[in-house]
Amino acid sequence: MKINFIIPFINLTGGLKVVFEYANRLKERGHDVVCYVPVLSYKFQNKGLKGEFRRIKASVGNVIKKRNKVDWFDLKVKVKQVPLINSVFIRDADATIATAWPTAYSVSKLNKNKGKKFYFIQHYEKWSGPEYLVNNSYKLPLRRIVIAKWLKDLMEMKFHVEVDALIPNGINFDEFYNNNKIYNREKVILMLYHKLEWKGYNDGIKAIEIVKKIHPEIKVRLFGLEKGTDIPSYAEFYENPEKSKLRELYSTSDIFISPSWTEGWHLPPMEAMACKCAVVATNVGCIPDIGIHRETSMVCEPHDIESLAQNILSLIENENLLRKISENGYKLIKTYTWNNSTDIFENTLKK
Repeated sequence: MKINFIIPFINLTGGLKVVFEYANRLKERGHDVVCYVPVLSYKFQNKGLKGEFRRIKASVGNVIKKRNKVDWFDLKVKVKQVPLINSVFIRDADATIATAWPTAYSVSKLNKNKGKKFYFIQHYEKWSGPEYLVNNSYKLPLRRIVIAKWLKDLMEMKFHVEVDALIPNGINFDEFYNNNKIYNREKVILMLYHKLEWKGYNDGIKAIEIVKKIHPEIKVRLFGLEKGTDIPSYAEFYENPEKSKLRELYSTSDIFISPSWTEGWHLPPMEAMACKCAVVATNVGCIPDIGIHRETSMVCEPHDIESLAQNILSLIENENLLRKISENGYKLIKTYTWNNSTDIFENTLKK
């Protein structure tokens, strides 16, 4: 099949990483795959004259600095930069796939020669644009693929539209795996640092500080794309670690905290499980699908800092529970392979 992915930009995001995984794997299976990115950036949240200036600045940056270079992912397929996403610049194909809410509008307007039109939905993206535009994108005449049960329920119950496929993300077990798992006597807590408020970093720090009052001996590690000014003095920070280093951090830490308020299907908890690091998480994103409280992870609701802290304490103070969560999470996540997910994705495009 000829398959077009329409991407809004080439910056590093978890969602785009997933798109590139599918693009690579579909190419490996013999399909002709191309990713298209527009020179003229989509608006997203940009409003007014200042917004247009930011949009033009981003567009110029796309042409001069980034072009079609993806330096953060080993992408095997071609990224083609085009002035606009419309029928003039997009090749004829068997399937064309929107990957973000603005791209859904572009794909919906393409002519029928571009193939079956799909909308790959990885999050309820109301945080990235006007809510009415985001909501209306789900009602466009496109075939919908979602990555989590909560998104399927949202599409069917809130927007009253059909979902063609639910395809959970997989994980790269050649990058994240159990490599001589270490359980520390003085427990080590690991967490992702992120500036987006809804990632829950501040909630995670508050929970850690509750725990440290009871167990001051615990060690705290943070990792992220860049170091902010709000990193506690007691925490080690690893800036944009290589995958091998990140695997080492997971494998040599005892507990990984995921305190997000919302997610599509976040990859770090899966990566931690694959390295036998026990997961403490809020019940969002992939956790309703893979998180069974006190079996495969320790789960609480978003914003509940006290419960988050108590779940951490339960693992610190109960070595048997810690190891049980670690082992069960590892066994469960081994079933979430990219090959299985790509099978479903490929069959959905063919169907």
